[in-house]
Amino acid sequence: MDCKSWGSRDIVFLCIIVLSLIHVSLGAKVRHFKWEVEYMYGAPDCQEHVVMGIDGQFPGPTIRAKAGDTIVVDLTNKLHTEGVVIHWHGIRQV
Repeated sequence: MDCKSWGSRDIVFLCIIVLSLIHVSLGAKVRHFKWEVEYMYGAPDCQEHVVMGIDGQFPGPTIRAKAGDTIVVDLTNKLHTEGVVIHWHGIRQV
């Protein structure tokens, strides 16, 4: 399909798509978080014991962001006996 065969509906649709992408990219932000993972006492199952927390919270802090935002997490592992891997379920990560 070349541009000459495009109808007015196709051009309007294309303009809406382009304007939506511009709107999302103009409003996008880079959101920075600085977290420390360490042992703490918590009761996720109603019995207090040692858990891994982020900045004294279990479960960890909520990330609030909008479509198009970039999330940057600077993570410090304060666990003396093990490594840390953090992932988010249901969220596409690049």
